[in-house]
Amino acid sequence: MATNISRNDSLWLGIDLGTTSVKVVLVDNGGSVVQSSSCPTAAQVESTAGSLGYEQDPRKILSTVDNLVCPLMMKFKENIRGIGITGQMHGVLMWQKCPNGRVDSLGDLGQFYVSNLYTWQDQRCTPEFLDTLPRASNSHQPVSTGHGCVTIFWLSRNQANFFQDGQFTSCGTIMDFLVSVLCGLDHPVTSDQLAASLGFFNRTNLSWDSVLHENQDFPHKLLPKIVPAGSCVGNVTASLTEWPSGIPVYVGLGDVQCAMYASLKDSCDAAINISTSIQLGFVIPAGSSDRVHHESPPSISFFPYFDGRLLALCAGLNGGNAISHFVECVAKWISDLGFSDSCDSASLMSRLQQLADKSKNDPSILTVHPIFFGERHDTDLCGHITGINATNFRSMGTIFRAVCEGIIDHLQDMVPVKYLQGRGISRLLVSGSVPVNNPIVMRRLIDVYAADVGLSVVVDDESVHAVGSAVGAARVIREYAETC
Repeated sequence: MATNISRNDSLWLGIDLGTTSVKVVLVDNGGSVVQSSSCPTAAQVESTAGSLGYEQDPRKILSTVDNLVCPLMMKFKENIRGIGITGQMHGVLMWQKCPNGRVDSLGDLGQFYVSNLYTWQDQRCTPEFLDTLPRASNSHQPVSTGHGCVTIFWLSRNQANFFQDGQFTSCGTIMDFLVSVLCGLDHPVTSDQLAASLGFFNRTNLSWDSVLHENQDFPHKLLPKIVPAGSCVGNVTASLTEWPSGIPVYVGLGDVQCAMYASLKDSCDAAINISTSIQLGFVIPAGSSDRVHHESPPSISFFPYFDGRLLALCAGLNGGNAISHFVECVAKWISDLGFSDSCDSASLMSRLQQLADKSKNDPSILTVHPIFFGERHDTDLCGHITGINATNFRSMGTIFRAVCEGIIDHLQDMVPVKYLQGRGISRLLVSGSVPVNNPIVMRRLIDVYAADVGLSVVVDDESVHAVGSAVGAARVIREYAETC
């Protein structure tokens, strides 16, 4: 990565608020990465919904942003021309407008009254609860547990006084919250991409579905204003002491769309991103959305992309988190048996990968489908194990290898290779931390999509640094800068 930047060079800052970490990049006018860094947020908190709830502390997330960005601002403050923000979709948080309109530091939001972030992994909304929700009048995709508007319905009905007494004035994704704080906005603004991820979004009118305004259970006045992706919505407020004021800030973007934007090079490309979750997507040519929608499996949803186009996307819930969950289970088994009370998951993951690598040439009929978290199109979907025998079940390496391979086999079940070929896809661009750091997953991708059917599988350059979404956000705002 180049660092010989002169005072007159233009740089664009991309920030990715991921599920487990924050990533930031600077790209130059040519779109090349000048500098990048990342840091875990450690933002997970206990949920009042117990094991069904997945909540995070937004203060920790914004504090991590501050710690990563401020050193870059000090070094390149004369060069940064715009800020693009992307991150985990679907999740929602509520907040009250800052009383005096001032925030001195992202690391100290003491004056903000803000809820937890209810993330996309939240499982509190059961199929039975979903059946009680109003039917969207003109929405283009079904809603699911973990979708922000669905979570708001649940909170309104199940937590007394949660929305009473005007304690909240706004709601949105974690990206919308960051944009609001950076710009000192009185009311939040979101993009069509993020609005679609929250649910009950009318793509035709670029608006919230009318049923949200008609239902007494829903606090619709909190909803953010919707603008097209790529819109500039404000400038960094002068009250942020370590951020240069006046830098344009663009509306929050979906991490999947930004990862695809950073990866996709041609109309024959599809992109696979595997980090906490797993996504496979491709851009639909203008004018063909109805036909593609009719011919697509139920795992495929359609999201706003850029310039009025749509992204056909399988957003699977079982990616790197499924592998991590298995490792956590092994650690708990060890602890339950009394052999260790402090088994480190990171060390255990490394050891399991070593054992799996040793067993990679051993023949095995063991198959694991590690579907721990259901899927949005089938919330009751469960995993399964087949092919157990006396030899393979005693080998921890063989079992772990099957778990890692299983997330790719499950992806192939949701999005068959023949479906991709029927859409004219001939190349798969792979990104994300999991295939970069887990050779078992990468080998399985090649075996499933390249060796047997002849698709080209290519590791995207940005995935080496696992900052693809942040790069996409920076490149998007660079392209849209003239509209600001």
